[in-house]
Amino acid sequence: MILTLILLAFLVPDAPDSVGKMTHPAISEASGIVASRQYPGIFWVHNDSGNSPSLFTVRLNGTLVREYQVAATNLDWEDIAADDQGNLYIGDIGNNTRALPVRVIYRLQEPDPRVASDKPLPVTLASYYRYQKGNAFDAESLFLDGGRAILVTKESKKRDAELFAVSLKPAGSLLRPLKAEKVGSLPGFTDPATAADLSIDGTLLAVCSMDRVCVYSRDGKGGWALEGQTKAPPGQVEALCWDGRDLIAANEQRGIFRITEKAWRDGRKAKR
Repeated sequence: MILTLILLAFLVPDAPDSVGKMTHPAISEASGIVASRQYPGIFWVHNDSGNSPSLFTVRLNGTLVREYQVAATNLDWEDIAADDQGNLYIGDIGNNTRALPVRVIYRLQEPDPRVASDKPLPVTLASYYRYQKGNAFDAESLFLDGGRAILVTKESKKRDAELFAVSLKPAGSLLRPLKAEKVGSLPGFTDPATAADLSIDGTLLAVCSMDRVCVYSRDGKGGWALEGQTKAPPGQVEALCWDGRDLIAANEQRGIFRITEKAWRDGRKAKR
């Protein structure tokens, strides 16, 4: 019995740790989260469709720091990313019915969370894109790589999730949108992807579904290879970001969880 418990301790990956709960009533359906690159300990969160175009700054324990309005429409906000130049990128990228021909990614300057604003945050760039013929897809996951926004398709037919790139220079327009171009796939990730984030050094890509969290590394050939995986936190998880080499996940039930590097590395061969 003791030997069995010792073996399980080595073979079973650590469960996600509950580290907080978002109590601000307006955070009703968290759909995206990203760690601030300018303000340590700050995380940016937004809601899904059907909610106001708001951004929230929270601490890791879920307590609210500030709420901002954004000068954009929240048709179907699904994910958020940050760059090293002090910008945030909000992906209005949802397409549940696959009937929307044009979607958009908004860029705005990250405000100082210590300072309130009575005016909506201005959008500094709106990158409109369209699907190529036959490639209309739903997406809930967004990350930045090489000056481009990369979307992860939300597959529902047990196919590998595909990656589509949208240029941020030039940005396109509503009347002349850019084409979303396929640039790869995630081998073995056949779940409906609900969130993604690229590590600050660009070497590790995390993507999650309701059931699991997978981490990919670059395979040296322009693609991605599975580096580790573990079970997703409980609830409807639609928000994921890096915090060092750990991952932070949030569910629509307002819970915040830490997935340690040990957990996702040890769980590479864990059963789904």
